[in-house]
Amino acid sequence: MHTNDHNNQQSGPQKSLLTLEQLRDYLLECNLSDVERTQLRSAVKRADELVGHGLLDLPANQRTLFEKLDRLSPAMAGMSEQSYANMKSRLRKAFRLAQGRLHNPRSRFPLTGEWGALQKTLDVKMQRATSRLFHFVAELGVMPRHMSDAVIERFVTHLRDEAMIGDWERVVSNSIKAWNRLAASQEDLPALMPPPPKRTSYWIAQTEWSGKLAVELDAFTTWLGSTYDSGRKRKKPLKPGTIQQYRHNVAISVSALVHTGVPMTDLAALADVVRPERVDQVLHYLYARAEGTVTPLMFQLALRARVVARWCDLSQQDLDGLDEIVEELKEQYEPRRGMTVKNRKLLDRLEDQRFADQVQLLPFILLERALKNPDKPWAPALVRTAMATEVLLVCSVRRANLIDLELGKSIRKIGHGKDAFWITEHDSEEVKNDQDLRFRLPDQTVELLELYLRDWRPKLCPNPSSPWLFPASDGACLDPRTMAHAVGAQSKRVLGVAITPHQFRHISAALWLKDNPEGIFTISQHLGHRDINTTRRYYAPSQQRQASRHFQEHILRSRETARMRIKRTKRRKGGSGGFNEGGDLL
Repeated sequence: MHTNDHNNQQSGPQKSLLTLEQLRDYLLECNLSDVERTQLRSAVKRADELVGHGLLDLPANQRTLFEKLDRLSPAMAGMSEQSYANMKSRLRKAFRLAQGRLHNPRSRFPLTGEWGALQKTLDVKMQRATSRLFHFVAELGVMPRHMSDAVIERFVTHLRDEAMIGDWERVVSNSIKAWNRLAASQEDLPALMPPPPKRTSYWIAQTEWSGKLAVELDAFTTWLGSTYDSGRKRKKPLKPGTIQQYRHNVAISVSALVHTGVPMTDLAALADVVRPERVDQVLHYLYARAEGTVTPLMFQLALRARVVARWCDLSQQDLDGLDEIVEELKEQYEPRRGMTVKNRKLLDRLEDQRFADQVQLLPFILLERALKNPDKPWAPALVRTAMATEVLLVCSVRRANLIDLELGKSIRKIGHGKDAFWITEHDSEEVKNDQDLRFRLPDQTVELLELYLRDWRPKLCPNPSSPWLFPASDGACLDPRTMAHAVGAQSKRVLGVAITPHQFRHISAALWLKDNPEGIFTISQHLGHRDINTTRRYYAPSQQRQASRHFQEHILRSRETARMRIKRTKRRKGGSGGFNEGGDLL
């Protein structure tokens, strides 16, 4: 292992590495062989040529640099896949060697004085929302009571031109909102000019509705969740999430109608909201608000308006009118098929074998970090995240099913001694597509599970009666958002990209198809898809890519076999047969 002896020789503060040029020069100081030093410096220079100006003036920001490199393919860079992967690997090592010397405007120095005292009064969520702004303004030497819009203008310039933050507008907007919430609670802090809203709000709170309309909406949503319809015929109740969407659709319709000039008094009943002319009015308003685009919300609203209209016993003429609106929307609406661009880019990164390997080893990377720091207050939560990530990878479950795992029920041990094994089980009522799911946990997962249950879960929840695999400190089921944040934060720390729990479902499927392009049926069964076409729609590009690679490998093997046969024929007949003396094609 190489060491940087000069780091131990300098006891004073060291100058931060701001640019790639300074990072490249820093490598000259490291205790490396001449060959490795040349390779690492060359990787830094090549990366700058690909995504910068070739002047080595880009900020030495690993995350930003790799985000730009990930938008390129080896072909776009004019390099082979292996050379491109080697360049990125050496670039990572260069950043790793410079760890602790890289410029980080948020954590380069601790906040002191008035800014430090102010930060200590905030909760963790507020500290995160204001951290970047606080550090920047403190570095300028501006006191909290002197915060102004002019300071924000300098903050904007810094984020956009110096730190090169891609979503700087969002950062500025969130920082101003957080500051104004803080200023509202303290008299000596000035408020800032709030960021301009992207769109004006048109929402009408349900408290402003007529009493009958609100009562009818409650009755309608109760009916959606019941087992029988109005004619006492058995029907399938809708899930709570879907029922909430119906409520939201009605609320959107009411708000849009009022905003377009319909008096609230004219919306006395639910039937007044879903008549064809009113639905058409709502859709025109939403169409203009979406800048001339038929959105998924508009299509969903029209479809559900028909359900509401039937419940309200509207006339057949009104129902036919709603059917015409739906058919007209169908002609203009182009539903998104398959995976989002964001998820597709994530799966494309699995082509980088190092990234794919790290994804698969992520649970054990997190576990190893916790085992090295068992006394740290964050260690138990880190092992919980490792356990959750392992279940996501081997069972490919959705977030709701992950959080709801209950010891002795949906996750339990069967048998005794050497023949014992663990399973997770989900009834169809608990699964999005009404499919029963059962997974037998592999040995590695069981080892991690039993370690988590024995040594770490009791530290997270002292209450031994809590049934949840992932409990909160009070024994209740952990909030799904807390789990999603933990998984995203830890995956970003290790992999450089935040991965949501649901994206691990996509990743596990893509990893299987990467090695088994013909295994679409197997992964469809594993994911619990009722229709294999759903699996094809989402994962066909990955399947096609790997199948094509296998096909091309077959062609190359077949070509080599043909070459050998031709060489043998040439020897027997004494002719060239289109090949030179070495057996190569002329």
